Amino acid sequence: MIHFLCLYSKMSSHIFKLGKLVESIIKNRCDRGIPIPDDILQEIARLNKKVEAFLQESQKQFDSSKRNESMKQMVFLIWRIFFNNVIQKIVQNHAKFPVYSTFMANKEHAKCVMGDDIREKIRLLHEMLKSWPHLVPPQLKDINFPTGHLQNRMLLASFEDGKIEPPSLKPNIEPLSIINYVKCEYQDDEESLSNTKVNTEVKCFVRFAKNQEFGYVSDPFKKDPTFLSDVMERYGSTRYLEVCEMFPNELSEFHPEQE
Repeated sequence: MIHFLCLYSKMSSHIFKLGKLVESIIKNRCDRGIPIPDDILQEIARLNKKVEAFLQESQKQFDSSKRNESMKQMVFLIWRIFFNNVIQKIVQNHAKFPVYSTFMANKEHAKCVMGDDIREKIRLLHEMLKSWPHLVPPQLKDINFPTGHLQNRMLLASFEDGKIEPPSLKPNIEPLSIINYVKCEYQDDEESLSNTKVNTEVKCFVRFAKNQEFGYVSDPFKKDPTFLSDVMERYGSTRYLEVCEMFPNELSEFHPEQE
């Protein structure tokens, strides 16, 4: 996408300069009283029309490619929100251990134990989500997270694999729309959003979802009213594992590697 943008920008710039050069030559000749034959002027006019048509078609292709990329980034963002929230929930449970607030939590061993705990819980969540039949992730409140077997003393001893009970989905839950999911689940601040690796259009929908009731953010639906419905039309039947294939090892640094 970036390569296409650079190529399009350079190409448009060169064609624009060529057109300006032709105009300058014609004006220079006319100012000097040197007539330009009609057949040449006609060829120049035909060339200008071809150039204009080419630039218009190129712009349409560019806009379409950019919009397609935005739709894909929206899918990435909602699942990144999901895993960020899950990890935050796990870390909050770690923070309840007395040893977490002491100098021992800074020891490499304790960090490794907590990292292993997160990694194993994400793996189990990954297995659970294989049966999730929707594009939009479930809300955290719709998942049963077992307390787990990690204890305070393990931060000083060892993490025991296989001691974590798998999470489960609550019965009869339905996914939210994309805009409502972002409104309910996105927790980061504006600085984090600005640093998120998605483009401006996607960020505009996030800001609108979080702040629409306050009325101080622009409404992205006015510019592109069908954007989110088009996301659902293109990706609505995409299952969780297909999302993982779209963004291999990108949803979370703790996410299981794809086979």
